Amino acid sequence: MTAKFILENNPRIRYATGALMYFAQGIPAGLLSIAIPAWLASQDVSAAEIGTYLAVIVLPWVFKLVTGPLMDRFEFLSMGRRRPWVLAAQLGLSLSLLTLMLVDRPAEQIGLLMMVGVLINIFAATQDVAVDGMSIDLTPIREQGRLNAFMSFGKAVGWASTAAVSGVLLVTWGMKTTAIAAAIVSGMVLIVFVFVLERDGERRLPWTRGKAASAHQPGNSFRAVFGGINSVLWQRVSVIVMLIMFFDGLVSGYGQALMPIAAVKLFGYTTPQWSQLVAVMGLTGAFLALALGPLIDRFGAKHMLMFTMTLLGAHALLLAQTQHLWQDTTYVRVMLSLWIMMMPVVMVCVIALAMAICSRSVSATQFAIYMSVANMGYAAGSKIYGMVGDGSNYVETYMLISVFVVATLFVLFFHRDQGLDAEAATKRVAMRQHTLAFGGSEAGVFWSGAMQCPKCRTDMEQVDYEGVEIDRCKYCKGIWFDAGESEALRNKKAAAAIDTGDARIGKRANEINRYPCPRCGGGMVRVVDARQTHIWYEVCSSCSGSFFDAGEFSDITQTTIADFFRLAISPRKTRPGS
Repeated sequence: MTAKFILENNPRIRYATGALMYFAQGIPAGLLSIAIPAWLASQDVSAAEIGTYLAVIVLPWVFKLVTGPLMDRFEFLSMGRRRPWVLAAQLGLSLSLLTLMLVDRPAEQIGLLMMVGVLINIFAATQDVAVDGMSIDLTPIREQGRLNAFMSFGKAVGWASTAAVSGVLLVTWGMKTTAIAAAIVSGMVLIVFVFVLERDGERRLPWTRGKAASAHQPGNSFRAVFGGINSVLWQRVSVIVMLIMFFDGLVSGYGQALMPIAAVKLFGYTTPQWSQLVAVMGLTGAFLALALGPLIDRFGAKHMLMFTMTLLGAHALLLAQTQHLWQDTTYVRVMLSLWIMMMPVVMVCVIALAMAICSRSVSATQFAIYMSVANMGYAAGSKIYGMVGDGSNYVETYMLISVFVVATLFVLFFHRDQGLDAEAATKRVAMRQHTLAFGGSEAGVFWSGAMQCPKCRTDMEQVDYEGVEIDRCKYCKGIWFDAGESEALRNKKAAAAIDTGDARIGKRANEINRYPCPRCGGGMVRVVDARQTHIWYEVCSSCSGSFFDAGEFSDITQTTIADFFRLAISPRKTRPGS
């Protein structure tokens, strides 16, 4: 019998799958954005053409947020809620990599190369959104930090190894062999993922046996999503953050176009040498960025971004003013390595700054817009270098980076470390809640239009009982009560209408007791019912909301003879850890 790899049941499977799928996203990133630009530079392709190429191929990542509602509208639930989209996107990514074989003479076919790059990144960006959505659906809140770490690691390994290997393949065997190799590796990821299911009992493929194990979740239209963020997106602090994101993307895109051209044409690097340097130092920067988290928490994202941006500007200024040292290979290697290493560090600070002001109710969509603005800046930066690169010397082009950094710092000066204003905060209470997840350099995000169950991560539906609205999980049937609601409805009639889940599933879910409040993010405390001490449930220490697993609310509203015996002979339970 074939072993079953079920994402819902096994955190190790979730971690391995997340890392694997993000590794697949790293394949086009390493090939299209690192190895190919250096290879084009070695073939005397102009800065204008390389800059335009980089600006165009990133566009699918700018507009990827539009795919979220499409995934909510079109589902094939017998294969899982998000898994069919992941399979289709990964298949498209593998096949689209083969279209690079059409580019026989890349130096003469830049237009075709750009079209192929856009096609590949359409599938890569779609796969990113689908994987993020699947992860949010199936991963408990307490595991999301670790999952994001595995995803980031997988993405870094993917683009670093692809950049290093494809840099050699392009020079030695050409584009066709490189395209076939990339497609084969991507196809192997697809084959592995075929054996992974979201939930037990679902179909592995459209023609195999199985049935839906999750319910359709309606109501995530563009109008609902963007209507919800309208009152928070245009606040002063949000507009300033969007400007910061744009200028940061400008610096990143400009440098991404400039550095490989300078490395090959000015400093004498070969395509394999540059690709391998980017791979090694990029991984180093990724690990350094992960270690930066505690410093951001201590000093604040704004101050850490000002510090890292200042270092980046000083680096560009120093490199521009030390032209007499450009013949020193050690000096050049150190300076190029520092630039590569600093870019992911700066990105972590920018992401932290944007996340800090996101409204909890619309965080994913709001954050997706911020990242889209950053990607627009990236495209603009690459295009700007393409426009000025051929008509300027390298001293001037490096100096321009410093100008962009100064502009970023100027805008950053007006940013205040605060959330949205009180009026917007009041409006957020009535909005539907959304969820955020991200990983990798593109910070993929996905939204779902309801409060997420803190136990199984499925969307919760609103249930109206005699004018009181409570939230009930569509899958495990756990129930969320805002402050005072559980007391108001604690009777047998209400429990029969509200608590419709399987008590056996609730008993398993009851083992999960460490998670943040799904309403306000506060700490949840497990408590014992005073009259029936065998019943555990969780109460938020901040907003006083409570969560009951399936069967618990019905149990708490009725007292049986067995309960009297339990109360008489059982010692009083205490909270875990007390």
